[in-house]
Amino acid sequence: MEVIGKSKAHVMLDSCLPESAAYFSDHIRILKCNPYCKNIEYLPERDIYQWTFTANDPRNHPITALFFVKQDLEHLTPESKLLEQYVNSANVVIDKERGGKLIRWSAAEDIPEVNIAESNTFIGTAGAEICLLHHTDHKTSVHYDTSITLDFKVPFPLNMMPEVVLKFLTETVMSQIMQQATESMLCRVQSDICCIDAAIAAEGRSR
Repeated sequence: MEVIGKSKAHVMLDSCLPESAAYFSDHIRILKCNPYCKNIEYLPERDIYQWTFTANDPRNHPITALFFVKQDLEHLTPESKLLEQYVNSANVVIDKERGGKLIRWSAAEDIPEVNIAESNTFIGTAGAEICLLHHTDHKTSVHYDTSITLDFKVPFPLNMMPEVVLKFLTETVMSQIMQQATESMLCRVQSDICCIDAAIAAEGRSR
């Protein structure tokens, strides 16, 4: 059964765009702020990262999820449609002429062969967009949007439930866990780089 979890949040940082972009581009440093990420390894021969996450399933049994992720950095020009989209949705004044930065995490296509010895270990896919926008007051607005996908065999007696019901329940719990992890991660980032407001405007799964 394939399940998808999503999270979405926004945070304001008391640092200018170049400083914030440099911080968020440090892949390993950012992932270490996630409470469920137990290990991050850079694989230079493939230019990708391997994440190891641990959590509990709906029956409170431990599971391990492996993700192989590629990171790309894109400069958003003033003419960028994505920049325009964020500027229009912001409730603060964005310095559009300065453009923005987009850090994109995507599922790696070329991954190493992994020997899965444990039945509670799965290989999933992960993706995220981290959009950083410069404010007229030299602060940075960060929009964080991520999703992960896991495909696993449903154990007994959970496989006695209708799959559509089990899928809905699992994705709901999974997204709740991800949202909590995202908020915790961004709170750590805020604390680390001296942000102006400790509150995170969490948007959950709403689109």
